Amino acid sequence: MSNYVIINDLSNDEQSQLYNEFPPDKYRYVKVADMVKASWQPFFDADKTIGIAKSDESISILEAHDIAVLGYESTEDEILSSAYVVGDLGVVEKRDLDIVYSRFHKTPLIILETKRCIIREHTVDDYDAIRDIYDDEDMTEYIEPLFEPEEEKVYLNNYIEYIYKLFGYGLWLIVDKASNEVIGRAGVETREICKDKSQVELSYQVKKEYQGKGIATEVCRQIIDYTFNILKKDSIIARVDKGNLASVRLMDKLGFSLLEDGLYIKYANN
Repeated sequence: MSNYVIINDLSNDEQSQLYNEFPPDKYRYVKVADMVKASWQPFFDADKTIGIAKSDESISILEAHDIAVLGYESTEDEILSSAYVVGDLGVVEKRDLDIVYSRFHKTPLIILETKRCIIREHTVDDYDAIRDIYDDEDMTEYIEPLFEPEEEKVYLNNYIEYIYKLFGYGLWLIVDKASNEVIGRAGVETREICKDKSQVELSYQVKKEYQGKGIATEVCRQIIDYTFNILKKDSIIARVDKGNLASVRLMDKLGFSLLEDGLYIKYANN
């Protein structure tokens, strides 16, 4: 994603708190008041525009012009109407702006990139690509099949709308960089089997013709690092049927230990 134009109603001192992460030589800063005076149009040439605002008035103006907004609650008793807020501008990172932008515009968030793949969130439009993966009967030998088409689309829409927003993580798509083809799914989820909020379950599926090429290893390693370093989870579990020899070997490659029959675990500190 390209750098943003940051439209804000902050004081100069407040704005400067963003400069460490968003330096003015790479990010363009524009005041809401200047946009209003210029009737907005000159500012819409940029690829990506986002707002950071400390008042509901500014938030309303920006959102009315289809601009996603991160609210800045500058005092303890301030409660803003924006979906995402911070109380300290110094901790805002580009990923925070990416999330605000993606959620507002309902676009899939890119989670990670590996040498060969992009790992991103689902969209409802991905249904056919997902169905294509599961149409191979060997794919569902060790995992649950999809629902019937209409039911699966409803499930997928609800997953996008609620799970990604509630947890900030979930099951993602694996996209081949070279062909832009959806070639699998992988991610971490909070499931009933997890002992508490500090533990998540890893799952993965790779399209048959892409198996045996190290894709699962490449993708899962990145997801594991992300889970421990960004999501700050303490442990990851994975359920693997002992008959699924490829996945059993993968658990060994990834450094998982057998916890009990069919259940593997990896801790953040090992």
